[in-house]
Amino acid sequence: MALRFGLFIAACAAAFSVQGQAGSPPGWADGYVMANGIRIHYWRTGGEKPAMVLAHGSSDDGLCWTNLAKELAGDYDIIMFDARGHGLSDPPMPGDAPDAQVEDLAGLIRELKLEKPILMGHSMGSASVAWFAAKCPDVPRAVVLEDPGLGARRPGGLGDPEKRRAEILARNNTPVEQLVDQCMQNSPAWGQSECEIWAPSKRRHHPGTAMVSYAGRPAMKELFPKIAAPTLILKADAQGDVRRENEETAGLLKRGKIVHIDGAGHNVRREGKKQTLEVLRSFLAGI
Repeated sequence: MALRFGLFIAACAAAFSVQGQAGSPPGWADGYVMANGIRIHYWRTGGEKPAMVLAHGSSDDGLCWTNLAKELAGDYDIIMFDARGHGLSDPPMPGDAPDAQVEDLAGLIRELKLEKPILMGHSMGSASVAWFAAKCPDVPRAVVLEDPGLGARRPGGLGDPEKRRAEILARNNTPVEQLVDQCMQNSPAWGQSECEIWAPSKRRHHPGTAMVSYAGRPAMKELFPKIAAPTLILKADAQGDVRRENEETAGLLKRGKIVHIDGAGHNVRREGKKQTLEVLRSFLAGI
């Protein structure tokens, strides 16, 4: 069964990678590296500036950082890569190790010869960035985590994988215009531009990611004491016990700061754009 599914993924990879492909702002480049056994695609703003690597969340891809990258590209060389199974990168395979995305990130940094990059991740990407920063504490210049899970690590995956695979495939086949409309209905605070960037990523998201388990990935409470770089947590708005627990976990960082963004949910930068940029710019100016 695993072999048949692996062959299915390999055969379909090219088809899913080009569906809904979107362009990038003028002047941005894109390319591929071979890292950790797969081909990883990335977008890059370029320039002789400090490198900043952005790791997106589940079902997004590198271009979902477009609006944030536009704000920061004047001061940083922004690298927005597609995680395995997302965007134009190769799909995952059954049996991928729990730290596969962490090693993908390590390989990308190595192949692009990035020196002391700033690392920022959202959700799934924040888990990869934090784990990498804990394993390789001398590499990051700084770390930014957008709404990481700060509680105990979930013991398993994201529900029935076959059902989830069918849901991903259905979105692969949904017209971009319909996805934009759904986004605007479900997340009006994002605005039209974010929804138009978000929608094509759903058509490029590979169904093979449904087979990936979160089992074996460490909790942030295990990772934070090992992270040496200055770290900013941009957290969804929270009150009461949840806020106190978030602050307690953030307190495990050696050089950490947590900011709850007023009114924002899981997609912090999309739902609290102004405050997110203010806090992020202030943090980056201090490193």
